[in-house]
This record gives sequence, structure tokens and C-alpha cells, in this order.
Amino acid sequence: MSQAPPHTPADEIIGQIGLFFRRSQALYQLIRPDEDRSLERPAYILLGMIETAGPVRLTALAVTAQLNLSTISRQVSALEGAGLIIREQDPADGRASLVRVSELGRIALERNHNRWRDELTAMLADWDEKERDEFARLFTRLNEAMAERCAEDR
Repeated sequence: MSQAPPHTPADEIIGQIGLFFRRSQALYQLIRPDEDRSLERPAYILLGMIETAGPVRLTALAVTAQLNLSTISRQVSALEGAGLIIREQDPADGRASLVRVSELGRIALERNHNRWRDELTAMLADWDEKERDEFARLFTRLNEAMAERCAEDR
């Protein structure tokens, strides 16, 4: 019988990332305002990406989100139906359209951001400032490393 390989920091991180995804989804369901119940979390993530990118074509959004165009189109339609984004003709190419966040969408993003900030502030209340700063730095570093790795395969 062979022995299992030793448990490494990477193994611990993999486990913690899995827990983080599951728990962040549960927390999202818990803190999501009643008026936002009709949209799923991926739609809000996409809404944030549209806000960051500014007026953007769906094809560019699909590349950024690393999703296929049909998935993006479906989620954009839901956001548009909820009044959270506005679709406009692309002035550079009249055959294409751009999407941007509406005022209602900005309000929803701000409300969502404030709830998450309040929850994280409460969860990290017993951490000292140095621990919070270090966690933010390391979490950012991990996200940047993941972005770099994903960019290698494009």
C-alpha cells in the first residue's frame, strides 16, 4: 500500500479556495436584498465587469469574462430586462452594440458593494490592522497570479 503524499501548503490553499467559493455563495444568498432576488450572482459579477469596462461590446465582454458569447448574451439580456444595463449602438460600427450600466444598475452595484463591505468588516473585526492589510495584499497577489496564468493561454 502506497502512502499518500504529504499535505502541502498548496493542498491547504486548494481546500480553502473551494470552501471560500461555497461560503461566499451562501453569504451572497444571505445578504442579497429582496429587490435583487430575481438575478443570480453571475449576473451581478457581469454587471460589475460592465461597470469597470465602460461601454463594451458583448464579444469583448465574453473574452474578459472567459465565457462563451451565448452565456454572455443570456446574462446581458437578463440584466437589460431588469433595467440594470442599457444597450446602445456602437458609434464606431453601426452594426454592433455596446452595453453600459444604467443608473439603476449603479445603485444595485453600490448597494451590493456596501453589504459585502459591511459583512467583511464585521467578520474581520477581531483581526488587527496588520493582519487585514497582509490578507488583502496576499489575496490580491494570488488573484494577480491567477490572471497572469489565465492570460498565458489566451
